Amino acid sequence: MSQLLEENDQVPSICVAGAGAIGITIAARFSIVGFRVRLIARGGSLASIRENGIRLLDKEGDHCSQVEVGRAADFGPQHIVFLCAKSYDLPELAASLQPLITSETTIIPVVNGIPWWYFDGEGGLWDGPVVRSVDPKGDLKKLMPSRQIIGTTTVITAERLGWGTARTFNPLQMTIGELDDRLSARVGELAAILNAAGIDVRVATRIRDAVWTKVVRNLISNPVTAITGATLRENFGNHYLSDVSRQMLREVIPVIEAYGGKLEVDPDAIIESGRMLGDVKTSMLQDFEKGNRLELASICDAVIEMAERQGITMPVTEAVTGIAHFRSQGEPANAA
Repeated sequence: MSQLLEENDQVPSICVAGAGAIGITIAARFSIVGFRVRLIARGGSLASIRENGIRLLDKEGDHCSQVEVGRAADFGPQHIVFLCAKSYDLPELAASLQPLITSETTIIPVVNGIPWWYFDGEGGLWDGPVVRSVDPKGDLKKLMPSRQIIGTTTVITAERLGWGTARTFNPLQMTIGELDDRLSARVGELAAILNAAGIDVRVATRIRDAVWTKVVRNLISNPVTAITGATLRENFGNHYLSDVSRQMLREVIPVIEAYGGKLEVDPDAIIESGRMLGDVKTSMLQDFEKGNRLELASICDAVIEMAERQGITMPVTEAVTGIAHFRSQGEPANAA
């Protein structure tokens, strides 16, 4: 990335692929502070943004921005590409984004759950396997070279209000890190760019610990809320629901430890911080209410897959996941 920045007077070309709540939020924050940002959208979203631009309501105010919007074929190679899509859309998206990506492009997957790159770059016993739940054919590994990826987790509670419009009133936080956990110049450059856009960035010394911490937050809330309709305050504040989430939390900790990872915060703090977010709907509950497919493969199935690799059972997690699959829209009627 350094070479590309030098060739373009230190101003990177930034592309955000995906015009959902997170993609709109990130694109808007870049645009607000003056970065030139391109947004990949499709269908009605593409047409609406071309005509009306994008709008973000956040704790700083109501922001409207005009951004370049189109399909990947409309733009040339980019310095930085943010992938902001549901995990089940990633293989198709990755194939469509090839016109944007050169050997010098830095790729930042802003995704939920276990990422397809989890076993890449770490070395040792677990280096190399494919996470079948999120990358069944290994397409993402082929299309998105791991050496070009910066691992990412976010704490951004955003809601898409309509095409091109998102709302978020909590602080925007992102953790980034190289897949091999080294401190690199490009991570520092990316952190500076994100901070300039009003996104609070932390550089992780162990990116997989950050991933597991975010995975746990999603695992013990998203499927439960999709089943029950509860907000985060209700999920972690109600005795019955919080007990289910605590059991799931107890089940996932041995899986994390089996892969040499650890949570970055105390487990009880995850429960309390979730409750303190208030009457926020998880992304999975929002999807359920809109009749969209639920993002269960990366958030739930991949964790269960990794547990099975280690011979660890997760009965409560498997039961909740099974019910969520039953409730999910967009899955084949004969899905197992």
